[in-house]
Amino acid sequence: MERMTYPRSILARPAVRGALAAAAFLTLAGIAIAADRMASESRGSGSPTIVLIHSIGGDRSDWDSVAPALAKRHRLLLVDLPGHGRSGPPDKVTVAAAARSLEQVLARNKVTGAVLVGHSYGALVALEAAVDQPKCAAAVVAIDAATFTQADSAQVAEVERILRERYPVFVRAIYERMSTDQVQCDSLIAHAIRVKPEVLGAYFRDAWRVDLRPRIKSMTTPVHLIATSMLWPSAESWTSARARLGYATAGPAMGYRILDSAHYITIDQPDSLVQVIERISEQTSR
Repeated sequence: MERMTYPRSILARPAVRGALAAAAFLTLAGIAIAADRMASESRGSGSPTIVLIHSIGGDRSDWDSVAPALAKRHRLLLVDLPGHGRSGPPDKVTVAAAARSLEQVLARNKVTGAVLVGHSYGALVALEAAVDQPKCAAAVVAIDAATFTQADSAQVAEVERILRERYPVFVRAIYERMSTDQVQCDSLIAHAIRVKPEVLGAYFRDAWRVDLRPRIKSMTTPVHLIATSMLWPSAESWTSARARLGYATAGPAMGYRILDSAHYITIDQPDSLVQVIERISEQTSR
């Protein structure tokens, strides 16, 4: 097990605690191609291949701040979740269904032994794919994601009511503090609004109920959690966080903490994120 803490940036942190808690609860060389219901784009060259999977309400452009640096040394495969970006609408919204679509993309692109990097819900998709098709993943990098949601029925009912009755308010409440940069938050809101409400709502409902702990019990693929201090507080040990966030049942699991970032580390601390992903890829290729 490993714990790393990266230096604080000079950015002043806004009051992001409430929004990140909500987020945890609600947990150009490329050519876009369609593989079933998941569009993809390849960039760069080099081994291991790094697969980038965005979260709910985003698309592959979520990685624009980190992809150019990673593409200097790696082949990248960026995907749009079903119903997002250039992907077609999903028949069914579940982590398992998205993972099957991802596996089809990997097979068509002849990708094996990749580093699957998923942000939030995308991390759940990466974990599920690694369990279902172990040969496709040499490592999984989960960015600011727990493997299950801790919430009681009353909380779920209240958020469900807001989602159903006040959808614009719901979207703004979720994304307005996902970054330390308000301009970027506005961009995230605009992206999320582009997703059909019934699709976005279905993804959030699935995130509330999914629990991957039983699925990853037999997992032997190394798992690396990159977390903000909101998900993994500075005073908490990795042993404690690993159990609390549901990674205790996985195989080798290591934790990396990045400070001074809201939920979207790709926006707030892209250089630190690239540094950690590069280190993980080096370990994977040995």
